[in-house]
Amino acid sequence: TCSFNIIFLVLLGISAGQECGVGSQCRTLAGVTTCNNCPGGTVCIQETTLSDLYCQYTFCLPQGMFCEGHVGTCCSGMECGLATADAAMKTCNVLSNTATTTASATTTAQATSTPAIIIVTEATTTPTATTAASAPCITEGGAKIGLPCVFPFTNKGVTYTSCTTSGGFDKPWCSTATDMFGKHVLGNWGECNAACQTEQDTTTAAPAACTTTSGADAGKRCVFPFTHKGVLHTACTYAGGFSKPWCSTRVDYWGRHKEEYWGNCDDTCEVEALWG
Repeated sequence: TCSFNIIFLVLLGISAGQECGVGSQCRTLAGVTTCNNCPGGTVCIQETTLSDLYCQYTFCLPQGMFCEGHVGTCCSGMECGLATADAAMKTCNVLSNTATTTASATTTAQATSTPAIIIVTEATTTPTATTAASAPCITEGGAKIGLPCVFPFTNKGVTYTSCTTSGGFDKPWCSTATDMFGKHVLGNWGECNAACQTEQDTTTAAPAACTTTSGADAGKRCVFPFTHKGVLHTACTYAGGFSKPWCSTRVDYWGRHKEEYWGNCDDTCEVEALWG
């Protein structure tokens, strides 16, 4: 019994040490904390008086917003469901109105003489235009899948109002959680779906003139800053004992150099000073 209690406490400690995400269970009904710190814009609350507690948005979810997985409650007059028969995920949609109004379009006028004269007037029907709710901007890959993008968000001092390829990513990504200051919470990101707006990233790429002439990834733009073996580089470098200055052409989510993506810098690139 003693060993079982120790194992249980260890597992509980591991679980409680994890960061919460949007829609994550943050506390059980019995009051046991299951993760730490709900993301910005959310609060640890119950869905019902008998349910566990989850990190839910503090605002009601607007039309078209993703609503599955304990993320929150749709605004008044809306329900959580599939917008179309082929929709992949549930979103908040306006409640359907099933009432049908039938207008009488026939007017009968009887003359004073026989036979009666019947005048039938045909009403003009104006077709009602149906506007489908725009698809929500949610993540379809990466660390957090199926969650709505949070805009604006700030990452490494740069504020983004749409998805970005910042950091040398092939696919645009966005933050799915920010802190109270709007700063991106590490680990809470995902690749944007086709409904998202994307900006071309210009914050991490070096000027077009600074490219690689040889090496593993020749003919590509250098990406600054990049971190290699714990050292941050803002220009081409001789680090590692290279005879020619080199740069990274791709970094990971944390700005760390990807080993297979590098090249020797051309003559126009700025180079770090040699010391010693």
